[in-house]
Amino acid sequence: MTRRTRARPGRVAGCWPEGPLTYVPAGRLDGTPHLMVDGAPRAGTRCTLSHWPGTPTPAALRLALDADVSTAMVLAALARRDVVPAGLQHVTVDHFDQDGAIGVALLCVDGLERHGPLLVEAARVGDFGVVRRRDAALVAFALAALGDAAPHHVGRPRPAAGDPVRAALAALPDLADDPDAHRHLWHDEAAAFDASAAAFDSGAAQLREVPQLDAAVVTAEPEALPAAAAWRGAPLHPAAVHSRTDRLRVVTAVGPVLEARFRYETWVRLPVRPAQLRVDLSPLAARLSDVDPSGARWVFDGAGAITPALHPVGPRSSGLDPNRFVEQVLEALAAAAAQPPVWDPYR
Repeated sequence: MTRRTRARPGRVAGCWPEGPLTYVPAGRLDGTPHLMVDGAPRAGTRCTLSHWPGTPTPAALRLALDADVSTAMVLAALARRDVVPAGLQHVTVDHFDQDGAIGVALLCVDGLERHGPLLVEAARVGDFGVVRRRDAALVAFALAALGDAAPHHVGRPRPAAGDPVRAALAALPDLADDPDAHRHLWHDEAAAFDASAAAFDSGAAQLREVPQLDAAVVTAEPEALPAAAAWRGAPLHPAAVHSRTDRLRVVTAVGPVLEARFRYETWVRLPVRPAQLRVDLSPLAARLSDVDPSGARWVFDGAGAITPALHPVGPRSSGLDPNRFVEQVLEALAAAAAQPPVWDPYR
């Protein structure tokens, strides 16, 4: 049986060959040499294991098979320790999400790497909303609950008790051993995911792919959807959508919810370059603002945002016909296909 190292207060010890790594919140490093997981390098960073654009992750790790999440790069580093500088003792992450927390934990918690395939899939659920394994989804949902289901920037000093990364490190060994035992953490999000998946299975929600535009169109009559399917402002859980299509531009027209969104996969660097990169939808936002019968103002979040969307803002819901909205988005994507991309994470 693998012995699990018990963490001392203020640090989490682990199994890196040069000695136990210590997790330190990014804001407390003060230039101390460290390994950065799932983020951008800063003062003191000696090695970066991240799929973020422009980060200096060693090519042998960034291009590893299926290394589309930073967690997979960490596992590759554990197998290829020759590409990581020797002597590092500290590891950090500059935000909270499942991929970052899991990557740190693999370097800090003795024996956790035996759950490597499960944890890579949990990181994929957290980052991309793609569910390939039910147990991995439960791990991801539980970690989201620990972090209040939203990214937390931990660059500022804060009490250890308030650091969601530290909470994830403490929970992950038992959570990976038996996800079902942590129902109190994952139940609410799993219920929304299941209800959304059931809506697609029953035909209450529909997904149509437009392969030449790398787009997926999601439609439904709101009254046909179970109330439990909604999740944090979305009429359907995003993971139920993303798990049904590889298309990276999602156009949603469900009652008053009209939006077109670029998935997170188009912001990061993937081992296989996506077929179509992001384009600027700001001109379409201006046109929709001019013609929306309700007077709603439309915006595009900007191509450099994490998951930018074209959507209305302000107190007024859009009065656009949903079918016509979908047509206009697809027309704009087609027209922009010949233009240079406005966000290229591989550049």
